[in-house]
Amino acid sequence: MKKLILLSLNFILFYCICSGVLYSQPLNNCLPDVMNKVNITDAFTKHQQSLYKESDSLVLFTGFPFLISGNTFEGGIFCNMDNDPELEIVFNIGYTVQALNMNGTSVAGWPKTVSSYALEGAPAFGDIDGDGFGEIVVTNHGLTSGGYIYAYKRDGTLLTGFPINHGYSARTPVLGDINSDGKLDIIVNKRIYPTGQVYVYKYDAIVLPGWPKNMGHVPGSSAAVGDINGDNSPEIVMESYNALYAWTANGDSIPGFPFYMPNGDVNSYSSPVLADVDNDNIREIIFGTHASAGGGYVYILKNNGSVLSGWPKTTSNWVYGPPSVGYINNDNIIDISVGDQVLSGVPSDFVYAWDKNGTALTGFPIGPVNAVNSQIVLADIDGDNNSELIFDDNTQTANIGQYLVYNHDGTFNRNITTSGTTFFTTPCITDIDRNGILDVIGAGVLGTAPSQQTNVYLWNSGVSYSALKTQTPMWQYNSRHNGVYNNGDLVKVTESTTGIPKEYSLSQNYPNPFNPTTKIFYSIAKAGHIKISLFNVLGKEVVKMVEGTKQAGTYEYTLNAEMLNTGVYFYKMETDGFTSTKKMLLLK
Repeated sequence: MKKLILLSLNFILFYCICSGVLYSQPLNNCLPDVMNKVNITDAFTKHQQSLYKESDSLVLFTGFPFLISGNTFEGGIFCNMDNDPELEIVFNIGYTVQALNMNGTSVAGWPKTVSSYALEGAPAFGDIDGDGFGEIVVTNHGLTSGGYIYAYKRDGTLLTGFPINHGYSARTPVLGDINSDGKLDIIVNKRIYPTGQVYVYKYDAIVLPGWPKNMGHVPGSSAAVGDINGDNSPEIVMESYNALYAWTANGDSIPGFPFYMPNGDVNSYSSPVLADVDNDNIREIIFGTHASAGGGYVYILKNNGSVLSGWPKTTSNWVYGPPSVGYINNDNIIDISVGDQVLSGVPSDFVYAWDKNGTALTGFPIGPVNAVNSQIVLADIDGDNNSELIFDDNTQTANIGQYLVYNHDGTFNRNITTSGTTFFTTPCITDIDRNGILDVIGAGVLGTAPSQQTNVYLWNSGVSYSALKTQTPMWQYNSRHNGVYNNGDLVKVTESTTGIPKEYSLSQNYPNPFNPTTKIFYSIAKAGHIKISLFNVLGKEVVKMVEGTKQAGTYEYTLNAEMLNTGVYFYKMETDGFTSTKKMLLLK
């Protein structure tokens, strides 16, 4: 029998997190929804089941685990914070933004310490000022109000105008080029109980025209940002507690939204995911919910607010993690996976996987397992050319926690042990040292609030890294956390009735990051001379991709970078007074 309990915020913070004070063994972690409600079973008072005993086969990098005071949520990121090919790791932990090299040392100029409030969610990374180099964006807030937005250059210095005294922004900031100026904007929510707002800030800390937008209830999660109507311009999708909203880049509400869930269910933490589920070259919106009486739902919405046939699907308990979209069982039909969660002393939760039609995959649901609060990672981490499912586990026994790994057919693969619980922390999958071997980033949190410590881990899997099989590299798919599956833009060519483009344009390459080939689409409004060149970070032209006279039309160019080194590159289009530059990342 499930019980819904409304607890005070102080009780939640001090007694619900690994509450060894109440019981002889530490109980499951819990996080109340955004209205401070908790889903609890009568099994809450029972002892936990022991952790799986299968041994790990992952080897730690020297310098890890890295231990620092404070808590972390939603996970870290990997990104390139300098000019060498190796990637760096960034985590929000307590009041500090930690940036680590692959040997466990801090990146020059880091860590950074924020004031007043602990950091919220994961850091975001992207080029917000158009200088060709990424910045780190983080937020913090108090228990009920107050908070700031910070934007740091790679060397740890703040951008002019930051921090922004924004107020209570819940969860992770999201980056996207909303006004199509080549610079990423910062999309955050604002809780103004009992309502909420959505803001878009430019790199200079100025709010973009047309924003903020109001919501009828408090924010439920971070945003998703991507093209959902095929106009080659990003839309912003955001959850309030009781509805899902969608706006155009200029702030106009999209017909069919807000979408109010029809089953009395509400939103918390399960940030929307954008993916072309039905192969019509238009992305759908996928998100999870929870019902006050218990149970949850997973929806797929069209861009007019209608529910895709065969959906929603139900879950036994609440859905907190964003859905994971990808190919799980190798049948070339796209799949959707989530885990659910309830506060319980015994395994009571499940991991679900359905194909796009809503049919459960063979071997699913997996369970019972301990509560799954974060996003499920889909990646081949054992070298069998199949996708495994890797997810957090909200328990710890004798201070040992774990990530659980299951095979594509629902059978158990292994556990990856940590010092501290992996509760609400999505792992990352990458090749951090660019040696062709897959690496795993994760974290375990020790202790109880307010005296917690976080261990950051970097493991070497010993198997070959496959970017194609790494379908969920980090929380919400990329370091911008825009929730766009496939880490790129769908290419949909829209021509006028005469067959001639109305304007010049240069698309973002796809896929990005890439190895070794990527496609670039560009449009020419009238016949003339055109040049598209590729430059390295020093500004040296390394490839002359296109040069000559072209007729008006839309073109596709495939870049083969087999002879180039791993790193950041820029490509520039020049024609008839039109100039556009975009950045790409080659990962070998």
